[in-house]
Amino acid sequence: MARNVLVARPLWPVLRRLGEELSAGGYEVGYEGSWGSLLSSRIACGDLAAAVLGEYGNLGEEEEILRRFRERGGGAGVPVILVGGMHAANQASRFRAAGADLVFTADVPAGEILEQARPLIAYAEAYRSAAAANRELRETAMADELTGLPNRRFFSRELERTVELARRIGRPLSCIVTDIDDLKIVNESQGQPAGDSVIRQFGDVMTKAKRSYDSVARLGGDQFAWLLVDAGPGQALHAARRAKRMVEESVFRGPHAPVLVTATWGVATITPGREWTAESLVENADRALYWGKESGKNAVKFYPPGKADADA
Repeated sequence: MARNVLVARPLWPVLRRLGEELSAGGYEVGYEGSWGSLLSSRIACGDLAAAVLGEYGNLGEEEEILRRFRERGGGAGVPVILVGGMHAANQASRFRAAGADLVFTADVPAGEILEQARPLIAYAEAYRSAAAANRELRETAMADELTGLPNRRFFSRELERTVELARRIGRPLSCIVTDIDDLKIVNESQGQPAGDSVIRQFGDVMTKAKRSYDSVARLGGDQFAWLLVDAGPGQALHAARRAKRMVEESVFRGPHAPVLVTATWGVATITPGREWTAESLVENADRALYWGKESGKNAVKFYPPGKADADA
């Protein structure tokens, strides 16, 4: 298990306090004077439990380093916590788009930052474990041949593990089940190879939509499932709506002309204190999906159905 934490450019006193608390918790904390150390060959991403960065005001340079770090092998599974002044707060959306997971101002106490960061660190460790398992997917017959995504068998195993982790650390877990609207029409009008191509491209969109430590799998046919760790109803609904827009705005290549694609999305959540099982989480997301199909397709719905339409 990765136990190293990188603290880069600790300009703010709270960064030193964070390092001290993480060190007291058993992590090996190393300090560097530059964000560029994230890209150094000395830093093995597989050994990093987290990166804590002190924001210094050069937004373009900082965004570029974050993007390159995320593109670097292994960087996808490392939580990045950014701490800075009001500039960091004002540019938080840009930092998150570039690859930061959490953005705080330097007046937030170290304990409060750690309270929000610890679940991410735990999930990132689980993500790296899953990534190692992913490398063995094809050998163990748990990869979908058409899309390259994990298949239903792998998803079932990942679901049990992730539900147990969410229960243990007391954080919400959400599931989105989605399938492509009217794919049968594409198969009948353009042939099954065209339908298979749409499924493959849909899987690519799902991979782009998910966060680095989430899991997306093809359950079969044109149905996919997405596990969102540490995400409550609001976050999961936002993610589903964003993915829905990405599908609508994507150009799906057909044999002769682009294919217009929409999908319907069912969302459900387990929250701390609720005794839902792994199976009921997926079943409830599937019920929401069915509700969306019945109400006209190309929709995002949340289970239970009693939730206001405005929210679902």
